[in-house]
Amino acid sequence: MRAYIDCRKRKRNTPNSILFEQSLCSNLVTLLSEINNGTYYPGISTCFVVRNPKPREVFAADFRDRIVHHLVVRELEKYWERVFIYDSYACRKGKGTLAAVERLHTFMRKVTVNGTRRAWFLQCDIKNFFMSIRKEKLMQFLDRGLKKQFKSKTAAPEWLRHLSHLLVMHSPTTNFVDKSRPEEWSCVPYEKSLFYAADGCGLPIGNLTSQFFANIYMNELDQFVKHTLKAKYYIRYVDDFVLLSGSKQQLQDWLTQIQEFLKDHLSLNLKSEIKLCPVHNGINFLGYVQHVHHRLMRRRVVSTLKGTLFLRSRPCSQQTLKGPFSYSSLCSLRSTLNSFFAFSSKSNGRKDYATAITLHKRWLKKYFIFTDTKVILKPYILFRHRRDIRLASFIFPRNCYK
Repeated sequence: MRAYIDCRKRKRNTPNSILFEQSLCSNLVTLLSEINNGTYYPGISTCFVVRNPKPREVFAADFRDRIVHHLVVRELEKYWERVFIYDSYACRKGKGTLAAVERLHTFMRKVTVNGTRRAWFLQCDIKNFFMSIRKEKLMQFLDRGLKKQFKSKTAAPEWLRHLSHLLVMHSPTTNFVDKSRPEEWSCVPYEKSLFYAADGCGLPIGNLTSQFFANIYMNELDQFVKHTLKAKYYIRYVDDFVLLSGSKQQLQDWLTQIQEFLKDHLSLNLKSEIKLCPVHNGINFLGYVQHVHHRLMRRRVVSTLKGTLFLRSRPCSQQTLKGPFSYSSLCSLRSTLNSFFAFSSKSNGRKDYATAITLHKRWLKKYFIFTDTKVILKPYILFRHRRDIRLASFIFPRNCYK
């Protein structure tokens, strides 16, 4: 039940969640009996292609399968959260992209003594990471963790070991529903597709377990860097990691040892675009270009915002509430504007956001109110689409019209 509550967060209005909740008790009892009997098997996944920022295929598991994912991760993270290093920020509670960027800023100030000394950074990325993960090695790491978690090999629950192995070895390519057009599939590179992954390799992008298993797999590198190389300033987000040092030669030596370790122990390779540059050049990491004393938004983020507004403004001469801009599309655009607003508020890129908004200020002002903290829909739009006028007038008093 706790796994179900975690799974339905921000997804309760989706069709699969509504269908599962109509017979909630019977569905949960059936799922529980299948797990206890060992007869559970993942169902049909939904496969589609995302093109922003890069073409990638995504496998979305069925709702009841996502409940099992949350169940397994809840049990496994009780042990692995004590094992993971502090500076691993992907798919962990209390972490995330903003925390990783803030931590990198702290490292930059420390290694350069607040910008007074010269320092260097090494930024690397794993080549075809999710498609290169070897399932047998991952199962070895999982079994070793389960043995330590429950103190002995026989103490670990059989259902947890069975589900962990089942989710690792399961390939959604054998049972899926395709939701993308053929021209979208042609944009996905072969090396980024699970359909062309080597035998015994590859985890589907889009599952909670894939992100958590990736942390378990890369934990071997984290322990090697922190305990063998003794690197003090090291941070990782999924397969993108950064090391900082006051010596360029030390970073070059670490790079050689990391490449050997990845190849010999994890069967992984680094991308050719390895950056070994001075810290004062700025570090392009997780959507920001981080400098010692300031932070800027990545150019691609700004261009994405401008492109989104440009596509929305093309039929602006015919835009009405009953035309191309429906209530749902306005709500979607409001969420997009708020996300970019929040992203720019954590950097010195407010001017870039304001410039993009100013270019389309004429038609945006018809539908939205821009405050210092967020973007909201104008009250008359809500009045037209809310049946309860009293509720709308209570939320938005008359002075909002001004």
